[in-house]
Amino acid sequence: MKVPPIVRNLLIGVGSFAALVAIVAAIIFQATSGLTKVADSFFEALKKGDTDQALKYFSEQALNQSLRENLDDFRADNSLADLKNLSWSNRSISIPDSGELTGTVNLKNGQNVPLTISFIKDGEDWRIYSIKKEAAGIVDGVDEKELPSEENLIRISKNTTKRFVNVIKTNDFSSFYGAISHMWRMETSPEELSKALEQFRRVYETQPASHQYFESLMNMQPIFTPKPSISGNSVLTISGNYNIEPEFVFTYNYVFEGLGWKLVGLKANF
Repeated sequence: MKVPPIVRNLLIGVGSFAALVAIVAAIIFQATSGLTKVADSFFEALKKGDTDQALKYFSEQALNQSLRENLDDFRADNSLADLKNLSWSNRSISIPDSGELTGTVNLKNGQNVPLTISFIKDGEDWRIYSIKKEAAGIVDGVDEKELPSEENLIRISKNTTKRFVNVIKTNDFSSFYGAISHMWRMETSPEELSKALEQFRRVYETQPASHQYFESLMNMQPIFTPKPSISGNSVLTISGNYNIEPEFVFTYNYVFEGLGWKLVGLKANF
């Protein structure tokens, strides 16, 4: 059967388009192969329980003193020792220095963990900036545009209050400084942070009665006023107070780095 010229030209055009799609797909897979290589190596390290190795795949911006603990929790909460394989459904690179993988961690028991990994370029290498699970369970159960659950908001704010009280009690600003966000560390030094909290240290040192006050704060539930929110530039703000005399009023600001929300600023008074 003779194919009419217009049909033949259409078939050639369709064939050329299919070839073009295949070429584009090949280019995308090649360009993003560095992302999948890092992700695969990262999860292989977690599967083996090698936290030190897993930490090496994070960017400098994501690293802080709480990341190791977050990473151990991440591994345990998601049974990554039983990792079967990984599947990446979407991969992208934004020129010049950011990338993203969306996919699923598949476990031997048949369960799946959907997540998104963000990357930034460090010289010639890709490094993990953040890992966000798309369903409740880990990493605060949110991404940087979704408000954490009430339970997680309480946990986040209580952890900040505990670190705040500990630094007042011990005068160890280096540990507090090491746990804040990379963004805040770029803007301030441990000495500057120490100076900002000096008034609280003075109260603790000169008024022994305040010791019980600060101890009580560490075990109390915060009251949120107003409702926590996330701004257009992805800053989580949690404001509220503790029902104690004198009333402790706070505003904590966070950005999402690494495996969770990291402190980027605070205001407190009593």
